[in-house]
Amino acid sequence: MSERSSGPRGAGTRERILDAAERLMAERGVAGVSLNEINTAAGQRNTAALHYHFGGRDGLLRAIMRRHGPWLRARHDELYARVAGSGGPGDVRGLVEVIVLPVAEYIGMGSSQRWAIRVWTSALAHPHLAIEEVESLVDLSLTRAGRDLVKIMAEGMPRELAVERLVVASQSALHVLADRAILEDAPESRRSPLPLSLVARNLVDMTVSALTAPVGAATREEAARILGRS
Repeated sequence: MSERSSGPRGAGTRERILDAAERLMAERGVAGVSLNEINTAAGQRNTAALHYHFGGRDGLLRAIMRRHGPWLRARHDELYARVAGSGGPGDVRGLVEVIVLPVAEYIGMGSSQRWAIRVWTSALAHPHLAIEEVESLVDLSLTRAGRDLVKIMAEGMPRELAVERLVVASQSALHVLADRAILEDAPESRRSPLPLSLVARNLVDMTVSALTAPVGAATREEAARILGRS
């Protein structure tokens, strides 16, 4: 079912449902909250309101992504264009910045933005999502940056290992930033975290190191045994 709205009143209902969904899905995970709970939290006595506007959980999730997509997409495009324009397709650091910096910057903008990043992190971690569905939740420039990184890494290791490293490193970075989003919304936290900008830059360094670390001899032997090549 496509998203629906019926004038200002319908648009207001739709926004209240999105607000409630962002908050609850951020707190409990995409699958950890029922649609009825979201409907109730949005102040809707009509139990069909969420289904009317979004059709269900998938439509709701995609609406959240579309709500926050324009800024992230523009920033991913900007950073990727900078790498491509520099004539440096082998610029690992620049490509990692495409992945890390927009998310870090976004969580510094407000609670709704932080909730969205936490929801995105939860959605991407779902094992039932096929790779095509994952890519549909990711901006084109982000996908291109990932493919460029795999191409670079595959020069020194089997492509399967390069893909695994990228997935693990990217998900790790995203989870680190999602955890930071929780701290940003916890004013009574007893922790004293580093400034967000420094966390982001340090995370870029760590991710670059993870992607470019030498492949150990034991790993190469295992790869040769399982994949049939070194």
